[in-house]
Amino acid sequence: MQFTETISVKIPGLTKSYAFLHLSDAHVAYAAPGASDAAKELAAKQTKAWMHGDIPPVNVFENVLAEAKDAGIDAILMAGDCIDYYSADNAAYMREHLPVCGTEVLYAAGNHEYGSYTAEAVDRAEASAALAPVMSGTPDFWVRDFGEFLVIGVDDSTQHVRPEQVEKMKEQIARGLPILLLMHIPLRTPAIEPSVMKKWGTTFMIGTDEDPDSTKEFCELVKSAENVAAVFAGHIHYEHTGEFAPGRMQYVSAPAFTGFLRKVVVETL
Repeated sequence: MQFTETISVKIPGLTKSYAFLHLSDAHVAYAAPGASDAAKELAAKQTKAWMHGDIPPVNVFENVLAEAKDAGIDAILMAGDCIDYYSADNAAYMREHLPVCGTEVLYAAGNHEYGSYTAEAVDRAEASAALAPVMSGTPDFWVRDFGEFLVIGVDDSTQHVRPEQVEKMKEQIARGLPILLLMHIPLRTPAIEPSVMKKWGTTFMIGTDEDPDSTKEFCELVKSAENVAAVFAGHIHYEHTGEFAPGRMQYVSAPAFTGFLRKVVVETL
């Protein structure tokens, strides 16, 4: 597998090293052969919208999955928007294809997982249930315990974090194990805000002055908890690496449909 970059996250006291693939924003748009003409037209339209070069996003994504098994990684960290919009076909595609790669997939929801380009609003409960099998059973908040550290996935796809998620995060931080945090929308920080504002004209992140108290509390909790070793995100459609707290880094992935793949090596000091 050809990685765009390789980064190292240092965690003191690890007994071995671990390797992960970090990707986001694959924007797969799929319609099954038996789908309606409208569904096929929508998938074709959105595939064209995210085409990079002459390779459709679904083909880029399937190539990554095909190579992941032999890439020497412990898991894939998928930071959301890996489907372009919610549909039963897109959810079924992920349920069918992710297990085939033969590598554990840790998947955090993005705004597109619950979004729609049609006039019909997405039933969030239906979408969550359809995606739960590929999001560790609980898209809202999940924990993968590697024994020496945790990977935690938080659904911040509404650009907010709810009080229940904050309480769950507090419980995991209190365990004292190092944490790798996976979510879609990045933390607002001085390191990232200028470039996001230049590209999007809005903060486009969590941790703004306008956010509800629970979101602000979550952001401050992550920044202040010294055992949160690194944050992995997507959403802004370009690569960024910068501190979210002194000495601790936030890694944002450029879109996977452009071929951006980050290898994350977690190792002792």
